[in-house]
Amino acid sequence: MKKAVVTGASGFIGKALVKGLLADGIEVWAVATARDKLKEFTSNRLHVTVCDFAHYGELGNMIPHGIDWFCHGAWAGVAGALNRQASVQAENILASVRAMEQAQRLGAKKFLFLGSSYQYRMEPITENGRESFLQGNVYGIAKQAAGRMLRAEAARHGIVFNSVLFTNVFGVGDTSRRSTNTMIGQLLEGKDLQLISGEHLHDWTYIDDAVKGMLAVLDRGVGGAEYYIGSRSPMPFRDIITRVRDIVAPDAALQFGCYEDRAYIDYSQIDLERLYNDTGFECQADFDESIRKTANWLKARDKEEYENMNDRSTVVNNPTGGVSCKLTFLPGVPAYDHAGLHMGGAA
Repeated sequence: MKKAVVTGASGFIGKALVKGLLADGIEVWAVATARDKLKEFTSNRLHVTVCDFAHYGELGNMIPHGIDWFCHGAWAGVAGALNRQASVQAENILASVRAMEQAQRLGAKKFLFLGSSYQYRMEPITENGRESFLQGNVYGIAKQAAGRMLRAEAARHGIVFNSVLFTNVFGVGDTSRRSTNTMIGQLLEGKDLQLISGEHLHDWTYIDDAVKGMLAVLDRGVGGAEYYIGSRSPMPFRDIITRVRDIVAPDAALQFGCYEDRAYIDYSQIDLERLYNDTGFECQADFDESIRKTANWLKARDKEEYENMNDRSTVVNNPTGGVSCKLTFLPGVPAYDHAGLHMGGAA
């Protein structure tokens, strides 16, 4: 029986990965900051390891030696202003290096790093009175720096290294108020959406495909490779959200161009074919059905969790573009997108 470690196991993607590994018969050590965040799992092949970044150097004492796969997804400050705080993102890099040290200590054969397409996000930067488009997002830069360090360290320790990139993973189980949930939620309420122009390429990947892609990389990924898990043909954001609108609320109006957003993911720097070429995997989830499942789940969750909570609602105006919306806050649920204060743009 293979053995795997998953950090960030209580997050949306991390928890889904734990579920996928267990379904494949893998014994899993799920690293999270609180045991109750994984209380829905009952498998005797799951071992919850409570540990925060400050104690990552002790993971080797908490988990038995002989790990096959070490999957590092834990990352702090992915939302809001923390997305651009260099000190917070530097702590993430340090925690990632500690994770690699513990993977080596545990005898891990492969290390999987969960990166982000924000590593290739280009933003307008003005220097010396001249504007140019550079990789200007601190979160993305930190992810890229961590990935490069981890690859070098893996090679030094004889560990096979892979990293994966996502743009915007959505689906059943995402309890956050990220852009996908916010926009689908507004459409379910029959509201119009105020959006960015939406001309840049974008991608929405259903959670089941994200997990299957990671499992394919763990099983068949070529050492040192970075894999993009998503569509091999990204579409303009306006085309994606128009399709979502047609599925969820055909009569709702989409008001493009309400907010300026000149930043974009440079997909020309990402090998969109490598995952398929190396592993034979490509995303198979039907987009329309995935949106319907997500919308139905959100509708049921809202009915169950948001009843009689109107006093906890507030109006949030997104300062950087996308949707201005009414959000209902729940304890521990972030209000903004995975990629920062960006509802309606690349995530």
